[in-house]
Amino acid sequence: MLLIDENPKVIFDNVKELLIIGAKNRNHAFHTPVFSNNSENNKPNSRIVVLRKFNQDTLKLNFHTDFRSPKITDLMKNYHTELIFYDFNLKIQLRIETKSSINNKNKVAKNAWEKTPLVSRKCYLTQKKPSSITSLPEDGISQHLKEKEPSKIESEKGYDNFTVVENKIISIDWLYLSSSGHRRLKIKLENYEPFYQWLIP
Repeated sequence: MLLIDENPKVIFDNVKELLIIGAKNRNHAFHTPVFSNNSENNKPNSRIVVLRKFNQDTLKLNFHTDFRSPKITDLMKNYHTELIFYDFNLKIQLRIETKSSINNKNKVAKNAWEKTPLVSRKCYLTQKKPSSITSLPEDGISQHLKEKEPSKIESEKGYDNFTVVENKIISIDWLYLSSSGHRRLKIKLENYEPFYQWLIP
């Protein structure tokens, strides 16, 4: 027996609810999706990110990164991206096609920065940029900051590197796994209006 409502609108509303929870609850499975994009040499590049915000009105999913990261250079050249979520307990997978935009030293970044705790701001104070080659296993943080938070004033040095990547949802491929029968629904969004299409899983 299926444990889901097969009404597409109900499913879409549930997806939005799960994304809101995922952004707020660090213990929720949707808090750490996989973000994928094409690298400079046109090869797929994927990594875990932390979902910081979901705006159900603008249909944007946000995560934070360092402006010096190679993925920023990649996104400047190709904004077509995808986020993948999976909840083992709910048996729900989301493959979300997105268009990404970069926010650095603007209003969006400033608002998010003001809400970022010192322990997280510390990540943007690395002396070397992300993905730099190093002769020793290290995180790039200055020695005097090892195992402690920066001061509020000192943390502000990281603001130039702090970046919010906004990912506008284009479509959602929803998959529900069940021993009594899998279900798969494509949700395409045009001018914020959803269009539904059932697919064979």
